[in-house]
Amino acid sequence: METTSDVVLTNWDGTWTYRPAVVVRPQTVEDIVEILKDEERFPSPVRPAGSKHSTARMNGDDGGTIIDMKGMKKILDIGDDHVTAQAGAIYLDVSKKLRRQGKQFHITTEFGMLTFAAAACAATKDASFPGEYGQINSYVTGVRLVEPDGTIREITEADDPEEMQLLRSSYGLTGIIFEVTMRVMPTTAIDVRHVSLSLDQFREKFPEFVQQNYSIMYYLFPHSDRIVVELRKFNPSVEPSTEWIWRWKNKFWRKYGPATALFLKRMTRNPSLRVALEKLHHFLIRRSMVWLIRSKKSVPHAQTIRYPENPGPNKYIFSMWAFYEDGFFDILQKYFEFCGDYYEKTGFRCDLPGVGYWIAKDRNALLSYSWDGPTLSIDPSSTGGKDWEEFLRAYNDFCSRHGGYPLPNQTPFLTVEQVRKSYGDRLPKFAAYRKQRDPNNRLLDSQFAAYLDDVDTRMEAA
Repeated sequence: METTSDVVLTNWDGTWTYRPAVVVRPQTVEDIVEILKDEERFPSPVRPAGSKHSTARMNGDDGGTIIDMKGMKKILDIGDDHVTAQAGAIYLDVSKKLRRQGKQFHITTEFGMLTFAAAACAATKDASFPGEYGQINSYVTGVRLVEPDGTIREITEADDPEEMQLLRSSYGLTGIIFEVTMRVMPTTAIDVRHVSLSLDQFREKFPEFVQQNYSIMYYLFPHSDRIVVELRKFNPSVEPSTEWIWRWKNKFWRKYGPATALFLKRMTRNPSLRVALEKLHHFLIRRSMVWLIRSKKSVPHAQTIRYPENPGPNKYIFSMWAFYEDGFFDILQKYFEFCGDYYEKTGFRCDLPGVGYWIAKDRNALLSYSWDGPTLSIDPSSTGGKDWEEFLRAYNDFCSRHGGYPLPNQTPFLTVEQVRKSYGDRLPKFAAYRKQRDPNNRLLDSQFAAYLDDVDTRMEAA
């Protein structure tokens, strides 16, 4: 295994900097066992890392150990209804292999650089199709991992559904996952179209979209009171053949959208002119999606984007909070007003459209953000910067006050109080499970310790 000392790493967008004592890239499960057992060479906390695309701080503390899992990326088995791959396998690479065998993931998420271990034990999102979930870990049926004491263990949904529920939101805190099995399905064409609506029109039309069994994603333009709704359905009656619509859309989000936003920011010093040009940019985005991104036989695999490992300045950064469906549109109205008020006070407005998803009720992971019913999300997006980070802190406060649910790996700058308010009595249950699996805190970093240590104490006292 490769070992490097005294390095400085950042996450994908550069928001978070890590100064681990050691970065190690294992090639075998035996390497992982050695890492966890040797506390002198590999100091705590030991934290796994994949593509480091999480917008929140996830990969440990300065002076600890980062296990880079990208060296273990083999696809081990593809069956009729499942695929098994090593922890560092990239979602898009596995998707391409599945396509050649007439199969696909249940969730063809847009983020293709997701690693299999992250998909298994961290929060993800996509708009739910009828009868389907919107979180990838709900389709994970088994994992193999190395526990903090070096023990190799297998956990499956069939043998231990309750522990699988706990593990699906464990964030690498109970063991280092090295192998994942996930459900797959036959390749099925997707019928997709977009409609541009005002917020009031979206509120009115939403029940119709649900009744018509659409998967509902949406793009938010709060300063223009517009929402572009992406409506998708499986269409098994045709062979999937259309790819170019997704290629166009993916190029925009991967490069051209952020590049245009940054160009406008650099080239226009006059605030009024910049706002006018941003409005024109966003208008063209809306019209392009409505006119171009439509097909009755699109290829599902083509939705997934391969983001560059080093994006440079052309970054598409986001955050996410989810809200229960009941009352959501009142909250969305208040969010639009919040964006307007924040711009009036600070001069900052997000330079990329936000997004959102309708996500089905899902109890497959203990810390699911749709535990008690369907949720809809609000995901502001930007090219980043200090003003964006300050906006997110205010946005977190807004969402917490309105009963939202953050994603620990995709919602940066959370406070302990915000996390505990959202997850309530489920957090102590997870804290007790984590403590049982890792009593010496070999894998516990300060980020999660802040969320969990005090609730550990309360559980023990009880």
